[in-house]
Amino acid sequence: MVLLITALVFAVITGTVMSAYYVLTAESPVEQRLRTLVPDAATGARQRASAARPGLPGRMVAGVGRYGLSRGDRSLAQTLSAAGFRATNATALFLGARTLLSFGPALGVILFTVPVGQPLGSALWMACVAWAGGHVAANWWLRQRSRRRIQRVTEALPDSLDLMVVCLESGLGLNATIARVGEERAAMDDPLGQEFAQVAFELRSGRSREDSLRSLGDRNGAEDLKALAGLVIQSDRLGASMAKTLRAHADLLRTKRRQRGEEAARKLPIKVLLPLATMLLPALMIMVAGPAFLKLQDLVKVIGGG
Repeated sequence: MVLLITALVFAVITGTVMSAYYVLTAESPVEQRLRTLVPDAATGARQRASAARPGLPGRMVAGVGRYGLSRGDRSLAQTLSAAGFRATNATALFLGARTLLSFGPALGVILFTVPVGQPLGSALWMACVAWAGGHVAANWWLRQRSRRRIQRVTEALPDSLDLMVVCLESGLGLNATIARVGEERAAMDDPLGQEFAQVAFELRSGRSREDSLRSLGDRNGAEDLKALAGLVIQSDRLGASMAKTLRAHADLLRTKRRQRGEEAARKLPIKVLLPLATMLLPALMIMVAGPAFLKLQDLVKVIGGG
């Protein structure tokens, strides 16, 4: 049985490595067609593609991720985009990393427990726990990163709108205002400033303002940013004053930010209740009632002896 498990683990690892090597070295359909039509052009295309590819560790992880589960999941791509991972192979990289973090410890547990004589059932149970722990840890890390980035974007939005109002009232156009705010906020390592800088780059590249703003709201996952994009598009269509519109929206977002803070403050006593009941109250009861309980125990012994 030990030899069978060892051989199975060896086959799984060998198959994974060979699959990753095939994915990394195989030609794309475009390169194959170019090689058939123009042999020299295929060589040039392959050199340019190799220059644009990431490093070998990243390609290996992406190769493993192409065989991961849910590789076509749209929600995973949206979560990665909201977390700030916008590369073309971001989904494959995450799936590969999650696969290695889940199956790697599981295979390690089997390799280090079965040959030493530990029962197969307990080894498989520990391997399943290791696999589930790695899988859940990777998903939890991605959700937490996405949630923190969305929170940072939402909290920075009212201040950015105030800066946009100042730029608009000083005579700048909307495109120049977006570029200016993106430049100022991106220098502060602000994710919202980086998003505005991306919108300014798309506008300079010839993309329409409506498409750029809708993409801004869709790729970040922040509801306030989606509402802002829709408001700016609607005001632009109607010809309304953009400065007045953004000032009113900034006041609304600032009110919502204060209400979120008040809501978090009201939730705090409920969140503190469980640690208080499990950690502080038992120790307090031992300190207060412990001496009295010892005295009562001595009294019961005296009464019983009499």
